[in-house]
Amino acid sequence: MIEILVGPNYWSAVLSFLAQQYLTDSHATCIFWHPAFNFRLDTVKPLPLLIMDSQKWLTYPDDKDVYNYKGKRDDFEGKGIHYNNWTIRLTVAIEKSHCETFLAFQEQIPQFARYFYHASIYSIWRSLRNRFIFAYTEELVKENDNYLVGFIFQDQPNILVVTSRFLNSSAFDIKTNRFVGPRNFDSTPVAAELDVLQRYDAANKEKMYNVGMRTAMSAKMRNLKGREIVIGIFDYKPFMLLNYERQPFFYDRFENTTEVTIDGTDIRLMLIFCERYNCSIQVDTSETTDWGDIYPNASGYGLVGMVLNRRNDYGVGGMYLWYEAYQYMDMTHFLGRSGVTCLVPAPNRLISWTLLLRPFQTALWMGVILCLLLESLALCVTRRLEYSSGSHSNSWICSLRFGFIITLKLFVNQSTSYVTNSYALRTVLAASYMIDIIVTTVYSGGLAAILTLPTLEEAADSRQRLFDHKLIWTGTSQAWITTIDERSADPVLLGLMEHYRVYDAALISTFSHTEQMGFVVERMQFGHLGNTELIANDALERLKLMVDDIYFAFTVAFVPRLWPHLNSYNDFILAWHSSGLDQFWEWKIAADYMNAHRQNRIVASQRPNLDIGPVKLGIDNFIGLILLWCFGMIWSLLTFIGELWKGQDHTVL
Repeated sequence: MIEILVGPNYWSAVLSFLAQQYLTDSHATCIFWHPAFNFRLDTVKPLPLLIMDSQKWLTYPDDKDVYNYKGKRDDFEGKGIHYNNWTIRLTVAIEKSHCETFLAFQEQIPQFARYFYHASIYSIWRSLRNRFIFAYTEELVKENDNYLVGFIFQDQPNILVVTSRFLNSSAFDIKTNRFVGPRNFDSTPVAAELDVLQRYDAANKEKMYNVGMRTAMSAKMRNLKGREIVIGIFDYKPFMLLNYERQPFFYDRFENTTEVTIDGTDIRLMLIFCERYNCSIQVDTSETTDWGDIYPNASGYGLVGMVLNRRNDYGVGGMYLWYEAYQYMDMTHFLGRSGVTCLVPAPNRLISWTLLLRPFQTALWMGVILCLLLESLALCVTRRLEYSSGSHSNSWICSLRFGFIITLKLFVNQSTSYVTNSYALRTVLAASYMIDIIVTTVYSGGLAAILTLPTLEEAADSRQRLFDHKLIWTGTSQAWITTIDERSADPVLLGLMEHYRVYDAALISTFSHTEQMGFVVERMQFGHLGNTELIANDALERLKLMVDDIYFAFTVAFVPRLWPHLNSYNDFILAWHSSGLDQFWEWKIAADYMNAHRQNRIVASQRPNLDIGPVKLGIDNFIGLILLWCFGMIWSLLTFIGELWKGQDHTVL
């Protein structure tokens, strides 16, 4: 290789060549200027550039800069995020300039590689087309310098490294990181393995060894050559599940064993994805008993915390569109639809002292009372006019008493010793008797129907009724209400949030046998139910499934920022849905791993089963009659005592 010591403008030639082929479709390019590299980019299409002098910005005052960083610093400090000048300025550059490609030189490379991931997490704006060009000359490399050490070289496929032997050499090696194949999971930094794409002679503008750069970049993603993808998982049927008996077995990084099998509607996507792109699956079962949550300082716990810390590459399990998680991670296209509903206490048979009033509605009872009052008035007036008004026994008080008592006797089909010779009074008595016998017959039929067919009390089996009953509903995680946006939620949903409680699995299982509360389950896109394992079979007898959802959301997979497979995986998800495999695998996995009879039993509980056969009548069925009898006896006794006390003598009717 010939090295021509002419001038440093050869860097302009090689970098312009790379920019023309590699950067022209980028939204913006961030260049970290280095004083030792004097170059300019000449491309057919103008490039939107943001040039930053990394040596000056470490000491440059904020108020002298083109952007006021005070607001961003206050935001970081308010959230408890640790930062330095590299982090905050990279974050602002990504947010405000929307940089998708980056060019860094010499000693800037390890600093950029170290802080770029933090900036990409803290930035609101994100891109799926990030590309990186790192340039350095061996002439300026110090003895202990190693520029190509960092997580970015292990995790990003679109990296080009341009090297020369001397600063003013005309011959350049253009390399790329290996990316494919087994990953390095050691905590000790290891230098990246590079493959030479081509050697470029800037003096003659000839490619001495040519491999298409775009072809090489895309070839990495088409065949991953066994590259590992780590999945955080816990047993949550049918979205994801663990099995230690079926094959094939996968490596568990937490237990350091290969004796675990994973499956599920969300896991199946990744399994088939890796079959297509030749990647291997590893699992991590540590700290994954819950979905977890994200803290404002970009840390977390549980499954989402492991994805955020890059311990896992793929977090699924009925995960909804959580804005707090989306701020610091990426999410895939939707995997399915999931509705949050509840198993609530089943309605009991309605037995109370009001049972005697239920054959008639309120309006009908008012009509009956009005009819009885008219009967009493007609009997009173007719009897008053039956004989001469001078008779003491025919006063208005006696006539009123007569009308009232006779009406009650006719209504309950009782006879009287009163003898009348008036055809007018006989006609009124006959008409009243006919009306009363019709009313009592209808009432008796209605009461017989109520005693024969069960009347159930209202259950909190809908979203509105759950709110009206103010029933406590519970789950094992706060994640069940994390999805709800309190700013746009309706009053019913906000009221339901106030009645939500978090209990552990054992306590929920105990409560399901005794307590009057709702228990969260998930209604999947094609009818199956998740999160039902906490409820024992014998507790299902007293529970029923709600007829609608409290709310629904689309499920996604959460992945770390800058996850290199996100584009390919999103395309695969769309093909998955369009082919109908989402429905097939939900039914297949539910059939393989879940109890179909139990699923059908829970779904059938939405509709009351009235085919209960003959039921023995108990004291509860007649408590209304007994109470009415007791009321009548007590009132009669008090009336009798009152008459004895006043010494009055009334003619027996």
